[in-house]
Amino acid sequence: MSAALAVSSAAHAVEGDNSPRDLRLHYSIYTTSAITPTTDPACPLQVVISGAGLTDLLGPVHDEQSHCVQLDGSIDHGVVTFTGASLGGPPGGSDSADSITAQYRAHMVPTARSILPTAMTPPGGFWLIYGELCVWKGTGKFANTINDCPVYGNVGRFVPARGTLDFDTGQASIFGLEAIRLSEPIAN
Repeated sequence: MSAALAVSSAAHAVEGDNSPRDLRLHYSIYTTSAITPTTDPACPLQVVISGAGLTDLLGPVHDEQSHCVQLDGSIDHGVVTFTGASLGGPPGGSDSADSITAQYRAHMVPTARSILPTAMTPPGGFWLIYGELCVWKGTGKFANTINDCPVYGNVGRFVPARGTLDFDTGQASIFGLEAIRLSEPIAN
């Protein structure tokens, strides 16, 4: 099974702002996951995800993420890191020092092929993902990323993300556009 990895053009200023400190990250990621039932009522299903994809700011990326799936189909406690990757060198390439990390939450919408979860069984089949992300931090040339996630006294700034997930195979395709604010411009 393959996923189309479509990417928009290079970094642009956020609409309505011409500041070199405000960027948009277009991404399209293809992942596989492992789901583990837990005894923690706050996180009944722990999901660990790895993948690869393309972004306009980091180029090819290695994707690492994790979240909890609740029995109502909601996803919370999500953290994702896109790390720039070169395609040469050792098999699979090697990661760069540049990364962008976001927090996310989502809910899953069943399709005709979905298997609804119960207290005894996890969800199954094909689902749609409707989520939202907030940029949390960065490394390398994105080390001056401003935290747009919720903190005391601030609800945060979230941007939509969409995707599909096949619980039977653990494969997902995720795409979106994320706003990134920097405390100073990226040095060339």
